[in-house]
Amino acid sequence: MATKEELVQQTVELVINAQQIVVFTGAGISADSRMPDIRSLSAPAAQEIIEFPKFRGDPAKRRKSWQTWNMFRMIEMAEPNPAHFAIAELYKMGKLDCVITQNVDGLHQKAGVPNDKVIELHGSLRRLKCLGCGTVFDMMDIARKLGGGDTEESVCVSCGGMLKSATVAFGEPPLAKEIEEAKQHSQNCDLFMLLGSSLMVYPAADMPIHAIEAGAKLVIINLGPASLDDKADVLFNTTTVGQVLPRIIERVKSKLGS
Repeated sequence: MATKEELVQQTVELVINAQQIVVFTGAGISADSRMPDIRSLSAPAAQEIIEFPKFRGDPAKRRKSWQTWNMFRMIEMAEPNPAHFAIAELYKMGKLDCVITQNVDGLHQKAGVPNDKVIELHGSLRRLKCLGCGTVFDMMDIARKLGGGDTEESVCVSCGGMLKSATVAFGEPPLAKEIEEAKQHSQNCDLFMLLGSSLMVYPAADMPIHAIEAGAKLVIINLGPASLDDKADVLFNTTTVGQVLPRIIERVKSKLGS
């Protein structure tokens, strides 16, 4: 069995030799930023926010969920951690094709990865979307109005439709455009880095399969097992992303002289 140092060196060589790297991230990469897994929230108010049928079909529950919207101010306050910045370094080195993320916190962009390089499979809590006309709003602008008591429920200024977080909530279909885009990037990369995800949610979990079937190398860094561990060219499953990825990227930069 390879030592951690040997695994680090193997990953460094894969990164150096790769031309198009796709990074896939799950909740594990944001743990050091103190971001909760939205699906793990159990408070009734939180469930009313993220369960789409309840939100859309019951005005009383919708108003109650808007009154608790300030709980998502943690999204605005959260800061990227060293793992996010390490991925941003891959972009600066010209190695990063894109980030495919299951997360809704926007921390990749906050770390310096351009928005057009981030595919958010589950949407973003930093934005709100009108269910009527599709207009997108900044979440914090609306949250401030609600927190100030200006209204119990916010509506679209364009059409009067109801606003909802621009995320894939329980009961909603996946984002077809983002799924297809992520599939294409996965099939065209030569290195797929799976970071902080156990691959329990589909169709997101299909992305590394598309990559390895097209011939890409697979690196997995995850605290605990993932469903494709046996397919990995390099596997870290006893450490967090933040403990090992910055070390790998620093060594890559040193070898490339960047």
